[in-house]
Amino acid sequence: MASKIVGGHFVYMEKNMKKTRYITDAAMISAVVAVLLLINNATGQLLVVNFSFLLPVPVTLYGLKYDYKKAFLPAFAIICISLIINWLIGLLYVLPAMLVSVLYTLIINKFQYKIGIKVGCMFIGSLLVNVLTTVIFSKALFGYTIIEDMTNLANNTVDLLTKVGLVNDFFNNSIRAILISIIPAIIAINSLMEAILTYLFISILAQRILKINLGANLLTLNIRVPSIVTFVLMPLALASLFFFNQIVEYDKFGFVQILVTVGLNILVVLCLAYLLEAIVIISFYATKTRKTYLLLLAFLFIIFCPFVLMVIGFIDSVFDLRRKIIFK
Repeated sequence: MASKIVGGHFVYMEKNMKKTRYITDAAMISAVVAVLLLINNATGQLLVVNFSFLLPVPVTLYGLKYDYKKAFLPAFAIICISLIINWLIGLLYVLPAMLVSVLYTLIINKFQYKIGIKVGCMFIGSLLVNVLTTVIFSKALFGYTIIEDMTNLANNTVDLLTKVGLVNDFFNNSIRAILISIIPAIIAINSLMEAILTYLFISILAQRILKINLGANLLTLNIRVPSIVTFVLMPLALASLFFFNQIVEYDKFGFVQILVTVGLNILVVLCLAYLLEAIVIISFYATKTRKTYLLLLAFLFIIFCPFVLMVIGFIDSVFDLRRKIIFK
C-alpha cells in the first residue's frame, strides 16, 4: 500500500515537472523574441522587415519539442508582446507568422520524411503572409499596396532612363508594363525563397538543439518541371508576348494586358523552376562524380549568367536529361 502511494506521488511530481517545463520553455522563447522585437524597434524595424521568414522558427521548434497544441501558448504570448511593443509590426508580421508556425509544427510532425510536402506547405504559408502584408493589411492601414509601390518604381526607372536618353516611348511603356505585370510572380518567388530558408533554419536547429532529423538536404526534392507543363505553358507564355507591342498605356487595362500579364508571370515562374532544376542536376552529377567544383561553377552562373542554367533546366524538362546523364 505504501509503495503504491509513493509511486503515485512520483508520477504526480513527474507530470507537474513536465507541465512546468513546457510553460518555462514557452516563457523563455517569448522573452527571447520580445528582446529581439525591442532591438528591431530600436533599429527602425530592419530585423523584422528583412528577416521576417525567421519569425516562425522559435515557435515551430517549441512545437516540435512538445506538440502543436502547446505551441499556441508561446504563439499567443509573442503576439500579445509584439502588439504592445509595436502594434503595426505585431499585426503585419508577427501575427501571421505565429499562426503559420503552429501549422508548420503540425505539418512537420505529420510528414516528417516528406520534404516536398513540408516545403510546399511552408510556401503556401509564406505566400499567405506576403499577400496579407503587401496587399490586404497595407491597403487597409495605409491606403496603398505593392502595386502602387511597383508602379512608382517603374515610373522612377523610366524617368531615370529617359534622362539618360537611351530609351524611347515604346521602351518606357514596355519597362513599366513588365515591372507591374510580374508582381504576382515576384510575390510567389519571394514566398518560395522564404519557405526554403525557413525550412533550412528549422531543420538545422532541430537537428542541433532537439536532435530531431528533419532532412535538411533540399536537393532530395528532385525538382523537375514535367514535360507536359513545358509543352503546354511555355508556348502559351511565348505566344502572349507577341501582343506585347500593343500595350501603350498600362492604365487602360483590357484583354491584351490580361493576356500579357498572365504570359509574363508564367514565363518568370518557369524560368525560376528551370534554374532550380539545373542546380539540382548539377548537384546530383557533382555528387556522383565527386567533382565538387561544379557546385561553385553553378553558383557563378547564377550570379553572372543564369540564362545558361535555365536552358539546362529546360532541356532536362523536355528530354529528361538527368536520366540519360546521371541515372544511366
